[in-house]
Formats: sequence, structure tokens, C-alpha cells
Amino acid sequence: MMPDAVLLLRGSYLSAALLVLLISSIPPLRTRFLAYGPRAAKAKTEAPEAQSKSWPAYDALLDIAAKICVPHSWFTSFYAVSVSLSLFWASEVVFQGPAFRTVAQHLAHRQCTMSFEQVAVIWLMMFIQGSRRLYECLVLSAPSKSKMWIGHWALGLLFYVATSVAVWVEGSAALQAHSFSTKDLTIKGPSIRTCIGILIFILASGVQHDCHAYLASLKKPRRTAKGEMKIEYRLPEHPVFNLSLTPHYFAECLIYLSLSILAAPEGEWLNWTLVSALVFVAVNLGVTANGTRKWYAVKFGTETVKGRARMIPGLY
Repeated sequence: MMPDAVLLLRGSYLSAALLVLLISSIPPLRTRFLAYGPRAAKAKTEAPEAQSKSWPAYDALLDIAAKICVPHSWFTSFYAVSVSLSLFWASEVVFQGPAFRTVAQHLAHRQCTMSFEQVAVIWLMMFIQGSRRLYECLVLSAPSKSKMWIGHWALGLLFYVATSVAVWVEGSAALQAHSFSTKDLTIKGPSIRTCIGILIFILASGVQHDCHAYLASLKKPRRTAKGEMKIEYRLPEHPVFNLSLTPHYFAECLIYLSLSILAAPEGEWLNWTLVSALVFVAVNLGVTANGTRKWYAVKFGTETVKGRARMIPGLY
């Protein structure tokens, strides 16, 4: 018997977060599988220190696994999948398609569920988020030879597959009972909760976009002595980076926080399925932010990172 889809999603998010924490706590795994992009070069220099003195075969096996990489540009696929699945599930819900019915059949009865209006708003916000990030990847990202471990890519892909369901799954009862009509296009006055959630989403999205555009402007290609093009990185000096070394990661967390607020079922403060997604996002980006701080300290000096949070100002 297939488990409850809501519990399966929550468990998957939390298990993935624990997996990331586990890998980050074990040096031989951390240096091989977590670093990507410019941080990967620093991880390679740390690799000898992370070698097992008594298990050379184990190290050799890890080295082989770590070489299975994909281009860093494949990050774009995360958002292409997100946008595509948003459209797919919208059509499934409207036409009560087989995929939607299959998920709905594997849901335990819940007294508190999302309303149809909530699902519509959350779906639209996730679609906007995926579309914006896809645009940024296609327009702002400079060509790069950077790589990332295939497991990192697969985990990110699975996250967006799961989240395309998580944004509506707790409202499946309302979706099944709803009859679509032109009245659905009527705009109703938002509640205080809706205003707060949308405000957080808009502000966080704006900050994240500005950060991505600014970071893209810092990457200047230069030609090496061998005639090869290499990306040259500069230390961010934008005011928001004085508070956090990775404000775009913090903004990502705020975006998922806003979704969990807006998608809260009746009688609940938050949507705990999306809170579970937020936990994974915070853990995954928090680990990456820690690596970013170390990379900045090595490349630009320890003085440059003093007084700046890794990700969340005043907390982490």
C-alpha cells in the first residue's frame, strides 16, 4: 500500500536535509560531493587532508564517484523542470487527469485543507519563481566550464519535482470538489495573511534578482597566458552583501517561507509540507553558504568576511 502522499513528501524533504548534513559532516564526502563552481577548486586542495589513512580503496572508490559530474550550466534544468511541471499539474487539475487522480487517491483524510483560491495563488507564485529563475539562468549566467557532482544535480531535480506537487497536494480535496467557471477569474479582496505572504514573496524575489544580476556583473572573463578564457571573480561590495555573504540564499528561504504562510490550511499557521521543503532549502543553502565563506576568506583574505553572516544576518 502506497503511503500518504503528504507524509511521503515531508519525509523526503527532511531525509534529504539530513543527507546533506551527513555528507557535510564527513570530510571525505564533503570535499568530493558538496563543492561546485569556483568553490570546487578549493575543495580539491583540501582533499588530501580528507583522505582515509587506513582505507585507500575506499578513497579510490569515492574519487571515482566524485568524477561523475555534469556541467554547472545544468542548473538551468531545475527551473525548466519547475516551469514545465507547473503547467503540467495545472492541466491535470483542470481536467482531473490521471496523474492528479493517482496522487489524490493516496492522501489520508484531513479536516484542515487548503482552499481552491489558496492553491491558485501558490501555483501562480511557484510558476513565477520558476520562470524568473529560468530567465536569470538563460540571460545572466556567463558561460563556464564549472562542474557539479551528478548527485547534487539529481537531488535538486527531485526537489523541484516534489515541490511541483507540494504546492497543491494539501488542497486536493478542494480541487476535486471545485467546478471551474469564469467566476474563478474574479479577484477577491486579500486577507491580512495573504498580504503579508505576498509582500514577503515580492521583496525576497526582488532582492534575489538584484543579487543575481549583481553577482553576474562581477564575473569578468580574461584570457590566460595559454590563450584560454577564464572567469575572474571579484569580492561583492553591494551594501546587502555587507550583511550577508549570500543574501540571495537568504532570499530563497524567505520565498519558501512566504509560500508556507500563504498555503497554510484553515486553522493552521503554516503549511507543514512546504515548511519541510523550506528546511531542505535552508540546510542545503546553509551548507553551501559555509563553503562560500571559506572560499571568500581564502581568495580575498579573512578580513573581508569579518562581520558578515554566512547567510542569515544575526543568526548564521
